[in-house]
Amino acid sequence: MISRTLLLAALAFAGCATLQLPADRLQSSEASIRSAEELGANSVPAARLHLQYAKDETAAAKKLAEEGDERALLMLAKADADAELALGLAREVSVHSDALRAAEDLKAVRARPSP
Repeated sequence: MISRTLLLAALAFAGCATLQLPADRLQSSEASIRSAEELGANSVPAARLHLQYAKDETAAAKKLAEEGDERALLMLAKADADAELALGLAREVSVHSDALRAAEDLKAVRARPSP
């Protein structure tokens, strides 16, 4: 009877254990989220969607880690991937805008009369 009680207590305690997320991976994911926000991901619909996914997945990873669930590592990887995608999509819009401005500037230079 006592060994059964000890076994149940050990299982209950093990179920409450937390999982430590790798600090470098968590920081990397959070840094990508901040970078995407700073680059204007919230103004690009596709980037905004993946940015929100990244935020939700980061929160879910933290919660799963608190519960000791090893799926936290997978969720953190998903968060990092979505944050990087949001960053890339925001960068693409920024680069495209710069290219359009450069093309317009070149057009204006070519339209000037030769001296």
